[in-house]
Amino acid sequence: MMKRTNLYSVGFVTLVLIGIPVTSLAQDSSPQGWRAFDAQVKSMQAKLDEAGEGLNVREENVPKFVLPDPLVFEDGSPVKTAEDWITRRRPEVLNLLRENVYGIRPSTAYEVEFKEIAKQENVYGIGATAKHVAVDIKTEKGARSFDFVLVTPKSVGPVPVIILINHRWSIESLDKAVGQKSSFWPAEMLARKGYATVSMGMSKVDPDDKTHGYEQGIRSLLDAPDSDPMTRWHTISAWGWGASRALDYCLEQPEIDPEKTAVVGHSRGGKAALWAGAEDTRFKLVYSNNSGCAGAALSRRAFGESVARINKTFPHWFCGNFKKYDKNESELPIDQHELIALIAPRAVYVASKDRDLWADPRGEYTSVVQAGPVYELFGIEHISDPEMPALDTPRHVGKTGYHIFSGGHGLEEQDWNAFLDFAEGVFKKD
Repeated sequence: MMKRTNLYSVGFVTLVLIGIPVTSLAQDSSPQGWRAFDAQVKSMQAKLDEAGEGLNVREENVPKFVLPDPLVFEDGSPVKTAEDWITRRRPEVLNLLRENVYGIRPSTAYEVEFKEIAKQENVYGIGATAKHVAVDIKTEKGARSFDFVLVTPKSVGPVPVIILINHRWSIESLDKAVGQKSSFWPAEMLARKGYATVSMGMSKVDPDDKTHGYEQGIRSLLDAPDSDPMTRWHTISAWGWGASRALDYCLEQPEIDPEKTAVVGHSRGGKAALWAGAEDTRFKLVYSNNSGCAGAALSRRAFGESVARINKTFPHWFCGNFKKYDKNESELPIDQHELIALIAPRAVYVASKDRDLWADPRGEYTSVVQAGPVYELFGIEHISDPEMPALDTPRHVGKTGYHIFSGGHGLEEQDWNAFLDFAEGVFKKD
C-alpha cells in the first residue's frame, strides 16, 4: 500500500502523520510564526459565504486530508536513493502532473528562429545592453511569433539570468520596456546587481483568453489533431514552454552563465514558473510569488481559491482531467508539494503575502516543507521547520527559501530583494 502523509487541522493546531509517530506542528500556537488576523479572516469568510460558493479561509475548517508521499513509487515500494528519484520516481510524478493538472506537451517538430528587433547600448548609464528579440516558431501547419526583452549588464565574465514570465504587460517597444520604472520587473535594479534579465509577455505566447486563446496561441500550432482532449496541454503549460524558448536564446549568448539561470513568476505566472522549472531542468532556480491554487499551495487544503473555483474561472489554464477533482481534491493522485519536489536538487523559492489569503500562504509554505524529504535524498539542506516564519522574516535554508511579507497580491521590490539574497547564496555555493 502506498505510504501517504496525513495532515489535518484541530482548531489552530496542525498535525502531520507519516505512518507513526504523530508530530504536532502547532503552526498557529506560537506568536513567532505567522497567522492571519482574525478580523481579516472573518471579513473575507463573510464575503465568501455571501457569494455562496462554499469557499473557505478559516484554518479550523480545512478538511482532513492525506498527502501522497513523493518517496513512494506507484507500485507502493519505497524510494531509497537519489538515483531512484531521478530515474524512476521523478518521471512518475512528472507524468501524474502532466496527465492530471497541466497537460501533456506535444512532440510536434518545429523550427525556431530568433530575430533581433532592436538593440540599445549603455542602458541606464551603466553599460548594460538591451535587446528586443522575436521568437518565430514554424511547423508544417504554419507559424506563430512572440517576443521578449533581454537586459544584460556590463561584465567581465558570464552573468546569471532571471527570466520573468510577465502577465502584467507585454512588450510594446524596447524604449518603453527599459524606460518604465516597475517593481514588477525591476530591470535596472537587476542589472545594477549583476543579473541579466528577461521579461516575456505571456499573452503573445498563448493568449489568456478562454474563448479564443487556443486558436490564436502556440497550443493550436503544436497540437496533434488526435491528441486526447483530457490530457492536452493548456495555457499554464504553454507559458512555461515559452520561458524555455527564451532560455534557449539566453544560453546562446556568451554573456550568460548556463549554470546560473532562474525563472520567476507571480500569480498565474508563478504557476507557470513552477511548471517550467519542473519540465525544464536547465532552470537552476525557480521562484513563485503568490502562486496559490495549482501553483505552490496544496490543493487538498481547499483553502481560498479552490480547484473547482479556478477551473470555473479559468477553464483554459489546466487540462481536462483536472476538472475531475472539482470539490474532489482528496482523489488527486498528486499534490503541489510534489511539484516543488520535482525541482530538487535544484533551488526553489516560494513567497506569499499576509493579506493574500486567496492564495493560501500556509498551503504554499507547507508544500515547501513536505518537498523536503526529496532534497534529503541528495543530502541538501532544506526548510523543515513546520512552523511558518514570522511576518517579514525570510527563511532561507540550503536550496529552499520562503517568505511571507506584509501586503496584498503583488510582486514588489521587497520580494525581489529577498529572492536576490537567496539567489546570491545559491549561485555562490554552486
